[in-house]
Amino acid sequence: MTQGKKGSVAWPYVRPDGVDARRWWNGFIYSSWQLIGLNEALMRYRMVQWVDIWPIRRPTSGIHRMVLALVALSPRYLGSILGRINLPGGVEEQELWRFRSGFPTEDLLRLSGFNPAGLRGYAETLLAQAHSRDPLVKWLPLVRHTSYSGWSKLKADPLDCMWKRVAAEVLLQAHDDLAEDGLVEPLPDLTGEGWWTPLHDRLNPRYEEAATLERALGDFGLSPHPRVIVLVEGETELIHVPRLLAELGLTDPQQVRVQRCKGSKVSPQLIARYGVTPRVGRRVGDVWLLDATPTALVIAMDAENKWATPEKCEAERQALLAAVQEEAQSQGAEIPEDYLDFLVTVHVWGEDKYELANFTDDELIPVIAHVADREPEADSLEWRSRMRRFLEEARAVHHDIKVPIGRMRIKVDKVAMAEALWPVLRGKLESEFSEPAPATPVIDLAKRVCDVCQRISGIRAMRVPDGFAGSS
Repeated sequence: MTQGKKGSVAWPYVRPDGVDARRWWNGFIYSSWQLIGLNEALMRYRMVQWVDIWPIRRPTSGIHRMVLALVALSPRYLGSILGRINLPGGVEEQELWRFRSGFPTEDLLRLSGFNPAGLRGYAETLLAQAHSRDPLVKWLPLVRHTSYSGWSKLKADPLDCMWKRVAAEVLLQAHDDLAEDGLVEPLPDLTGEGWWTPLHDRLNPRYEEAATLERALGDFGLSPHPRVIVLVEGETELIHVPRLLAELGLTDPQQVRVQRCKGSKVSPQLIARYGVTPRVGRRVGDVWLLDATPTALVIAMDAENKWATPEKCEAERQALLAAVQEEAQSQGAEIPEDYLDFLVTVHVWGEDKYELANFTDDELIPVIAHVADREPEADSLEWRSRMRRFLEEARAVHHDIKVPIGRMRIKVDKVAMAEALWPVLRGKLESEFSEPAPATPVIDLAKRVCDVCQRISGIRAMRVPDGFAGSS
C-alpha cells in the first residue's frame, strides 16, 4: 500500500545521500498483517539472489491470501484478542457491530479467497515460527496474560513474534467458530499431551492448556502466595522468627510470611480456608493441576487456652484440616490424606511461654538489666539475685515473663528486649541447627518451617484420591 505522491514506485526506497534521516520517509506504509510475512519474503528474495533462479510460481501467494483473510477477520476477532478496539476517524462503533452481524466468518473468508481448511495450518505455522525465533518464548505463559499496552512495548524479534501469535489467534478463533457450525474439524484436545505442539503456544489465556496467571507466576517464582504462613503470638516472636528464617535463606515474601495474631485465643479458621486451601485447576487423568502455589500453615503458640495440651493442639489441627478439605470439596475436588496432613502444623514452645522457653536465666538477666528503664540498681548483685529468683518462680508455674518483670517494678520495652536477645538467638541457631532435635524450641520451629517450605515448593499437582466420586 502506498500513501500520496511520495508513495509511488519512482520514490527511492533508500535514503538519498545528504538527506537528514530525521526528516526523510520513503513514503510507503504497511498493514501489520503485511509485515507478518516480511521475513519469509526477504528470505525468498535472498534465495533468488543466491541461486539466480526465479521460482516457477509466486512464492508469497499463500501468505498474500492469509494477509487478506486476516484483514477480513480482524473486525470480528482482533478487538477481543488485544483487549481494545481502535476505530478509524469517522467510523462509529455501531457500524462495526453491524458489519460483524452482517458478515459471518465463512463469508469473510470467501471474500478474501481463503480456504477455511487452511486456518489451522497457517496458524500453526505462525506459532511454530514465533516459538523458534522468540528469545522470550519461555516467558510466554506469563506474557499471554499481559495486555496489549504491556507487550506492545517489546521491540524487534519479541514484538514480531507476538504479532505472529496474534495473527494465529485470529485464525484459530475463526476456526473454532466454523467448527461449532460443523464446517471444519474441531482443534485436537491437547489434554495430557506429553510433547509440545504449536497449539500449546496459543495466545488466548482462556484456552484449556494455558497456565492460569497464578500458576504462571508460581512457575517463575513470582507468586503472591507464600509457601508457608507462620502464625505467631507476640512481639518478640514477630522479630525473632523472620530473622531466623532469613538466616536460613528464606527471605522472599513468596517463601514464608510471618503473621502475628496477638493472642492464643485467635481462631485461624479463616486463614486456613482462604490461605491454605489449594486452588484446584483442571483434572488431567489421575491428578488435579494446582492453579496457585500451595501454601502450608504453621502455628506457633504458647501452651495455653486451645493449645494448652497435645490433645487440644491435635483437635484444633484436625478442625483446621477439615475446614481446608471442605473448601477443596466446594471446588469439586478432594485432598488426599498424605497431602492434607502436612498442610497444617501446630508448634508450641513447651510448658513455658516464649522468652522463658527459649532463653535461660543467665541469658535473660543481663538483657533485662540492659533494657530496664532508668534502673540504677540493675548492675548490683542483689538486684540480679532477686531477678533470678522471680524468673525461677515464674518458670515453676509457667508464667509469662511480664510477671517477674512486674514484680521487679521495672519497665521493659518488649521490642528492645527482643532486639537485645537476637545475638543470643543467632548464636543458638549456629550451634543447634545441625542437631536432629534442637534444644531451643524456636530453632526447632525454624527447622520445621524450612522442611515444610522445601517439601511444598515442588508441588504443582495433586493426586486424585482412590475412590473419589467426583467428575473427571
